[in-house]
Amino acid sequence: MKEYFYIEGHKSKADYEAEETLVLDDSRAYASEETALAKAQEYFDKNDELTLIVIYKGVKLGDRYGHKYIFRNQDGMLEEVDNWWSDHSGC
Repeated sequence: MKEYFYIEGHKSKADYEAEETLVLDDSRAYASEETALAKAQEYFDKNDELTLIVIYKGVKLGDRYGHKYIFRNQDGMLEEVDNWWSDHSGC
């Protein structure tokens, strides 16, 4: 079964009690990681509230897992981090 990439964006918590940080839930499925990364960059350029984008990988109506994390660092620059704590290559 073909896997796709999905994008979800979050803002920083306003305080410790804040629970909801989701500000972007892109329902589109992207066929390649490169396409999803380009779209994530576009979202960051358009929305200053975004501080974190999670790119998920998975099947359309099945399980998804965090594949790559893009965040705005203290200097306002974007940094990418791969999912390092689990191996989903068999998913």
